[in-house]
Amino acid sequence: MITLKTKKDFNNVYHNARRWHSTDFILFFKESKEEQKRIGFCVSKKIGKATCRNLIKRRWREIYRSSLPTLKNGDMVLLAKKGVEKVAYQKLKQDFLYALSRLNGVQK
Repeated sequence: MITLKTKKDFNNVYHNARRWHSTDFILFFKESKEEQKRIGFCVSKKIGKATCRNLIKRRWREIYRSSLPTLKNGDMVLLAKKGVEKVAYQKLKQDFLYALSRLNGVQK
C-alpha cells in the first residue's frame, strides 16, 4: 500500500480531484495514468484522542486493502468528519465502496 506523504501531494488531490460527501467522511479521488494507487488519510484532532484517530485509520486501511484489486489507478484522500468514530466497520465499508462507484474509481 502506497500512501500520500507530502503536503504537496495532499493539496494536489484536494484541488484537482472529484469528491463525494458522505455523512461520515469526504472522499477525494483523482484518476491518473500512472500504474500506482496511493491513498492518504486525514483525521483531525477534533475527532478524538490519538487512540480513536488511529482506530479510524486502521479501519480505513483495511477497507482500502480489501478493495485494492478493484480500484482504478490514482490518488485518493479520505477526510474524516465528526462522528465517524461511532460508525460500524460494515457501514464504513459500504459507504466507501458506494462513494468510489459514484466517482468512477472502480474498474469494470
